[in-house]
Amino acid sequence: MVEQLTVTERDLRRMFDVIDRGREAGPDEVYPRELMRALAELIPADDVTFQVSRPLEREFVALEEVVEEEVVIEDGWEELFWQSYWYADVCSRPQRTGDYESVWKVSDYLSAAQLGRSPVGEWFRLNGVHSEIAVPFPATGAEDRRLLLFRGTGPDFTERERLLLRMLRPHFIEVHRALERRRAGIPDLTNRQLELLRLVAAGHSNTQIARRLFVAEGTVRKHLENIYERLGVTSRTAAVATAFPLSA
Repeated sequence: MVEQLTVTERDLRRMFDVIDRGREAGPDEVYPRELMRALAELIPADDVTFQVSRPLEREFVALEEVVEEEVVIEDGWEELFWQSYWYADVCSRPQRTGDYESVWKVSDYLSAAQLGRSPVGEWFRLNGVHSEIAVPFPATGAEDRRLLLFRGTGPDFTERERLLLRMLRPHFIEVHRALERRRAGIPDLTNRQLELLRLVAAGHSNTQIARRLFVAEGTVRKHLENIYERLGVTSRTAAVATAFPLSA
């Protein structure tokens, strides 16, 4: 029997709270810690980590972590990490499959017995981890960005929790993009302006954008004029390059 997945009104309120708290990032935070704390309340987790790495070069770029209890890891952990990362598709799923959208769990690939015999299981034991679920962000050159939730004890993450993360994923990505824009000193754009500009970036004409957004073509032109003025640019190409300087 297929599991019936439901999202309640309470879930939606708490999801909105997670998103809202994404605006509270401190100046030195790689990803908003308040959002990560709220996420750990919505989907119980002992550790929530935002990780930026260059897997092909086996190096970390940045890390932001909210953890209940700090774990001291012994020297030599990086070699074990990258060994577990490239073990089958378990952690390197986006690089191996090209799928940077699907939320996945380690248990999608390994049974408890298989996990115990694998480098991933060894890495889990070193960190006091029992289960993991990963939310990939869009590919950005050689960089991999993902949000990870870990549990040290208790049951694995459920399909319902996976559904909540799938629903939140576009908002997680937009929170990160907004944070990058603020740090680059780019003026804030409205959600509608960003939506329109992404269609421009995808190569759509004003006529195509108008059809997609169910507005008049003149409205699209007016939006673009406002975007140009806010960003201090004079062309579509410059607007896209300015609004999304670090995006794929």
